[in-house]
Amino acid sequence: MIDDFTILKNRAKILAKRKTEGDADVNRLMIVEFLLIPERYALPGEAIAEVLPLRDFTPIPGTPAFVVGVINARGKIISVINLKSFLHLKEQGITELNKVVILKNGQMEFGILVDAILGAREISLNSLHSPPATLEEAGVEYIQGVTEDGLVLLNSTAIISNKLLIINQK
Repeated sequence: MIDDFTILKNRAKILAKRKTEGDADVNRLMIVEFLLIPERYALPGEAIAEVLPLRDFTPIPGTPAFVVGVINARGKIISVINLKSFLHLKEQGITELNKVVILKNGQMEFGILVDAILGAREISLNSLHSPPATLEEAGVEYIQGVTEDGLVLLNSTAIISNKLLIINQK
């Protein structure tokens, strides 16, 4: 019979071995994978502050169509954009199952609406392919690449720094 200590010790060995093997490939990236039905997308983990369920949001009149509104995240007001609308993808409406992925950089923080979170994993940047030509209308400038299994890796820097998302407060 194997005790808990032995199981934990074996896991530690496996994790230590993975880290050593991964050090040789510095082009690895931790991503958060999500669903924009029917496609799978991902963003780099370092660009994501947190993931929240979409509860109450307040629509803001006079904003572009891709702006869902604002939410209150623990006392902080955060703008939320509909990534499907922003990328010119087919929309299916907002439900209580949607999640808000909070993106951040040093100067800006906002949420993007996704259909579901699929998890986090590590990918090799060397395995990314160029986006197919059919995606040009769907915001190809925001796509960093596509994996062998069809996962679309978005360029968080390009999304966060987009001038359409920055409001001049003067």
